[in-house]
Amino acid sequence: MHTSRWRIGVFIDVQNLYHTTKELWPGYKLNYRALRDYILSQAPNPRAVTFHAFTAINPEWRAQEQFLWALVHMGYRIISKPIRRMPDGSIKGDMDLEMALEILQMAPSLDEVVLVTGDGDFVPLVHQLAWMGKIVRVIGPGRLTAQELAMVAHHFQSIEHIDGFLVPDEAFALAHEAVTHGHNGHGDRA
Repeated sequence: MHTSRWRIGVFIDVQNLYHTTKELWPGYKLNYRALRDYILSQAPNPRAVTFHAFTAINPEWRAQEQFLWALVHMGYRIISKPIRRMPDGSIKGDMDLEMALEILQMAPSLDEVVLVTGDGDFVPLVHQLAWMGKIVRVIGPGRLTAQELAMVAHHFQSIEHIDGFLVPDEAFALAHEAVTHGHNGHGDRA
């Protein structure tokens, strides 16, 4: 391995992380700057690391636009598509296929692929990448990471073990503090 030429592609399943974080760690959010900094600190050549975030866009959710622009300013490339409303009222916004195709297209120029997801649908992709001679790391949401995905990767790490990646949501923390200390959120005692 010639470390000065070691190229790493980081591919993030934003929807998967958002939903699993809400389920596993209510009142917490993800700090994508901390994830980026952690991965860069581990890379033999930080200038040869690219970051790609995959997400479905809900045009009714203004905070999402701000979040995506923040990612862009941190150096993430955004790959997105609009959500689809199904006849039954449900929403479809899966980006697995787009993510897998992008990874396979980029794989010939990469030495290592970092998948940031817990989705077991990526197991066949990991097998293919390993067959192609790529090192595959998975960073996933703890116990909600598909066991098969963690097992087929060369290395698995849970997101809560990355310093600063999982942080308390300020609004949740303030509300929790008000409840636990007997305040009503307006500085008055309850």
